[in-house]
Amino acid sequence: MLIRKGTAADLLPLEKCDFSFNVNHIARGPFIDSELRIESLSEPFIKTYELDLQTLEDHCVKPDALFLLAETGERDIAGFITASLHNSHIVSIDYLATDSALRRHGAARKLMSAVHRWAEEKKAAGLRLETQNVNVPACLFYRQYGFELAGYDRYLYDALPQPEKDEVALFWYYRMAG
Repeated sequence: MLIRKGTAADLLPLEKCDFSFNVNHIARGPFIDSELRIESLSEPFIKTYELDLQTLEDHCVKPDALFLLAETGERDIAGFITASLHNSHIVSIDYLATDSALRRHGAARKLMSAVHRWAEEKKAAGLRLETQNVNVPACLFYRQYGFELAGYDRYLYDALPQPEKDEVALFWYYRMAG
């Protein structure tokens, strides 16, 4: 698995990837101390996120932003990550996605590790990201990586055209040493 800096030319091939995932479980509150009460869903569904190509392109050109790709030896895109350094000196992981056909091969961990190193170079105080309680595999990955569940918002998605039933925004933080 090769990790490399992405460019604007890499954006269109991302649209051919399948970043959707099956939602078979949901994490329920109270969302305290990184504890997740995970329940099986009686009606599983598939979750798909729209790619915001303009935001991704911004990560290619802004000096305090990063766009990285994970590729297989055959140059297939296994996933990508974007991050940006904020005034609070926290690195925000804005996107992390892996192609459904290439999951469980270490792309997410390698991408996260590359952003971690970039954050260290920037002397960031930590990393932060947001995911949803319906993305249980991501939540478990972040917790296993060392992130702490630090907050949630039950109403963040209410204004969306079709808010998902029971979907809660979860905010994860990783504090950098030193």
